[in-house]
Amino acid sequence: MMMLGCNKADVVTASPTQASAEVAASSDAKPSEPRKLVIGNSRIHELHSPLTGKDYELIVGLPKSYESEPGRRFPVLYLLDGQWDFTLVNSLVGGLLYDQVIEEFILVGVSYGGEKPDYERLRAHDYTPTPGPNGAGGAGSIAENGGGPDFLRFLEIEAFPLVETTYRVDPSFRMLSGSSHGGLFTLYAMFEKPELFQAYLALSPNVPWDERYLFRREREFRASDRSLAGKRLWLSVGSEEWPDYTQANLAFFEQVRASAYPGLALHTLAIEGEHHAGVKPEAYNRALRFAFEK
Repeated sequence: MMMLGCNKADVVTASPTQASAEVAASSDAKPSEPRKLVIGNSRIHELHSPLTGKDYELIVGLPKSYESEPGRRFPVLYLLDGQWDFTLVNSLVGGLLYDQVIEEFILVGVSYGGEKPDYERLRAHDYTPTPGPNGAGGAGSIAENGGGPDFLRFLEIEAFPLVETTYRVDPSFRMLSGSSHGGLFTLYAMFEKPELFQAYLALSPNVPWDERYLFRREREFRASDRSLAGKRLWLSVGSEEWPDYTQANLAFFEQVRASAYPGLALHTLAIEGEHHAGVKPEAYNRALRFAFEK
């Protein structure tokens, strides 16, 4: 029988023994090691703070145009709890840019370094402005709370210079954002040094902290006649968070609204159907849009 396209010499028939050996060799081959997923626009800076005595990591996400537009400076968002929320916010940015509802910015997630950092304990100290009640907010003792003043100095004196000498940051458009304890600190920073940031995004802030410390602090700030003109403030909470927590947030939002700060752009929102952690994707999505509204 003629075989089209080949010569008799080209036809090789494997014996059953040879075929079995080839199958066995194939099945014994180890699969290639999977590659690690790398967030292409990001880099990490390790920083020890003499002010707080802690080791930090600054996770920096650069915008797409950073390399192609070397003369351009970008707004910057300092994101608290970067160990949890950097990847979330970094992933939201692409869709918001596609929809042309924000502009490109540099994202700086503030996290902790060192061997196996205890994030809950570290953040409970840094993000609380007062010692508060014993054991509140996940901290084990009063000594572990109330590091907010030193942490604010860390941002201003140590983190800002590192970021702003390494990257092309527009220091006239800094933003600060955080959730829960991070939202508590975001509001504390606004009342202490409103000049440091142009936008404050406080998600589900821990307003019950220390017998409603923020309620007292807001009244003191209002009485001082200090200005929030030109600032942007986002306040949000999930409708399905702990009932007392949600109600405390809504009461605080109303207190700020009633203060009617001249020149302050304020947006408050109760996000329906969301709990304390699950509220973050929608809250950050909307808060970022608000930060860039004209």
